[in-house]
Amino acid sequence: MFLTRKSFRKILTMAICYASLGSTCIIASLLLNTGGISDKFLFILGLISYLLCVLFAFWGRYAEGKGRLIALGNKLVRKELKPMEFINHYEMLKNSNDLVIKKPCIEVLQLVAVAYDSLDDRQNVMATVNEMIEVASEKKKAFANLLKSAFLFDYGNTEKAELLFNENKSRNKDMLSVGLADAILKCERAMAMGDYKTVEAYNLNLINRKFPKLDNLTKLAVNYRLGEVYKKLNENEKAVNYYRYCAEFGGETAIKKSAVLNLQNA
Repeated sequence: MFLTRKSFRKILTMAICYASLGSTCIIASLLLNTGGISDKFLFILGLISYLLCVLFAFWGRYAEGKGRLIALGNKLVRKELKPMEFINHYEMLKNSNDLVIKKPCIEVLQLVAVAYDSLDDRQNVMATVNEMIEVASEKKKAFANLLKSAFLFDYGNTEKAELLFNENKSRNKDMLSVGLADAILKCERAMAMGDYKTVEAYNLNLINRKFPKLDNLTKLAVNYRLGEVYKKLNENEKAVNYYRYCAEFGGETAIKKSAVLNLQNA
């Protein structure tokens, strides 16, 4: 969570406004009562304003502290395929001297790791997922470690990836961790183990999925993965079709450059 002084002042101002409105309504209600006039509406309105004050403080802290950054990351990285633009924004914010709260959160760090991965910057990917593991709560530790194992499988460090995967696949039974473990088993791990038919089936199912709809980065990654699978299976005509998609719709990612190279060598 990165909260700037400007955002903090905005949250504080709105909280004070709601608190002031609540106090005014309750005082007015009490004064009317002393004059023999019962006004429950003003009293209830005052209580609601106090409640809104508390709710806005919590919601504003989330929205200003990480909600906007997550939305920006999803827009630039997953939709517009401009990972470097998001990384630059993140680094500028992280190094800003105007921060009241400087505490990286796992959701934003995941987006940063994905952005670096789409640029094939493996050193920064691993540094970011290690930071994720450090800041993750005990409940989210397994998810962060599983994500690290997925990258390790992709980068060819199979022995370390397998150890980390087995340590964490059953560590936490929350839906995100269970879903990630299943995806790794059928995709990154299967690819690393040479089980290309499992990878093919999993990614063909993904690419044809109607709901929830795939974002542009996931679509790109699935197409590239299928290209790699068919290349391994010596089905070059199929591989070329998927590489063409990546070359055309790869945005500002390293996937596009790699697809172009594969097409040139096909």
